[in-house]
Amino acid sequence: MQKPSKQMYKKTTQMPTDYARAEMQKNSTHQKRKIGLYRRLGVMTLLFVLMAGSLFFMLAKQKHTLAVKEQHKTELQKTLAKQKEKQEDLKIQIAKLNDDDYIAKLARKDLFLSEDGEIIFSTPKSSEKDKKKTDSKE
Repeated sequence: MQKPSKQMYKKTTQMPTDYARAEMQKNSTHQKRKIGLYRRLGVMTLLFVLMAGSLFFMLAKQKHTLAVKEQHKTELQKTLAKQKEKQEDLKIQIAKLNDDDYIAKLARKDLFLSEDGEIIFSTPKSSEKDKKKTDSKE
C-alpha cells in the first residue's frame, strides 16, 4: 500500500468541528480588535501631532510678536527720553524769556538794538577772522 501524498490531503476538505469554528471566530474577532486598536492609536497619534504642531506654531508666533513689541517699546522709550529732554530745555528757555535782562541781552546780541546814546560796533566772528588770515597769507 502506498502512503497518501500531501496533494491528496489538500484536495480533501476538513469538516470544521465546533471547537475549530469557535477558535476561528475567536481569531477573527482578535484580528478585528487588533486592527481597530491600531486605527485608534493612529488617529490619536495624528491628533496629538496636529495639536502639538499647532501649539508650537502659536508659541513661535507669540514669541515673534513679543520680540517685535519689545523692540517697538524700546524705540518709544528712547523717543520719550528725547521728548522729556526737549521739554526740560523748553522750560528753561521759557524761564529765561520771562527775565527782562535776558531779553534785553538777546535783543542787543541778535537784533543789534541799543539803548539811547549807545553805539554798537560789530566785529567779525572768529571763523571770519581765520578765513581772512588764510586769504592774506596766499
